[in-house]
Amino acid sequence: MNEEQLLKYLQEIIGSIVERIAESDLSKDEQAEKLVNDIGYLLDQFGVAVDQVIPEAIIKEYFGGVDAATKALEESKIKPRPMQRKIHMEAVQSIMDDTMMDMHAAIRTAKKSAAKSVSNAMENVKGEIAKGIITGDAQKVIQKRVAESFQKDGLTAFVTVDGKKLPLDFYSMTVTRTKMRDAAVTGSVERYKENDQDLVQIIENSDTCPVCARYRGLVVSLTGETPGYPVVGKNGIQLPPYHPNCRGNVQPFVLEFKTEAEIAEAKKRNAAYHPEKDPRTPAQKRAYEREQTARRKANEEKKQFARWSAVMGEDNFKTLGAFRRAKRSNSVRFQELQSEYRRIMREDVT
Repeated sequence: MNEEQLLKYLQEIIGSIVERIAESDLSKDEQAEKLVNDIGYLLDQFGVAVDQVIPEAIIKEYFGGVDAATKALEESKIKPRPMQRKIHMEAVQSIMDDTMMDMHAAIRTAKKSAAKSVSNAMENVKGEIAKGIITGDAQKVIQKRVAESFQKDGLTAFVTVDGKKLPLDFYSMTVTRTKMRDAAVTGSVERYKENDQDLVQIIENSDTCPVCARYRGLVVSLTGETPGYPVVGKNGIQLPPYHPNCRGNVQPFVLEFKTEAEIAEAKKRNAAYHPEKDPRTPAQKRAYEREQTARRKANEEKKQFARWSAVMGEDNFKTLGAFRRAKRSNSVRFQELQSEYRRIMREDVT
């Protein structure tokens, strides 16, 4: 299992939790307790998988960055020195420790939020039943409320300073992808440093986001030992990654083998840098927005599929792919299930 398969495994776990909610008679306390225990067990299994996958993945990405830097040095006509393994192992261990700490803290938080979500939904419904607000099939009402509560914030893994709740799947994706790229870039940087290569150029795609675009093409100093170039860690200068899906990298900028024109162009680009300025052209901005619109559509379909599964269980489409195809073609089956979902959500059990 690699890191992307790990994230898919988490999606399978979440799907399994949704199915168990749909199958449980939550009007009975013992079944509700069993549901909470089952959720805890499934999340513990994800934690075991994290322990098995993440360390190996970080090592692979880090030394992949080291190898890429070695090759880049050779292509820049610099003979690489033997690798100082101790320095690299200390760097990779630091990234590994931070990643594992973040992931396991997220899992602990998600277990607590899941238990709280189930408990609160049940207490609210039972309170309404006791007051006579709701009569009839208590099991159905509780099941629906728990499903809604769980979909909303039942697996909260992290709460931002402004109160935004980040679900476990999103947070795990953010941490995993960011740390993998961080490992690769750090591996390259440490390899350049041990070869006394101080200047690097930040490489990003042309159709990138406004954050990455600010740094694209900058030539920066890793240590501050080369006069006339901005230093990493000062005046807002950072190295990739800048966000979870960032594919930014660095490559050596060897002054001895650069022409005067290339050096002048690099300094011109550096002079244009502003930490809050978006340097993209209108065409680049439009291309990026088109890509983001497509991603938002795909994410919304994913969320809608999860909502339908929570409410309709096995009656829903079996896979996300089938759901997407049906929705995009607006098939008869999709229309029927959409009407059923809306009916259930409007239903007032009395």
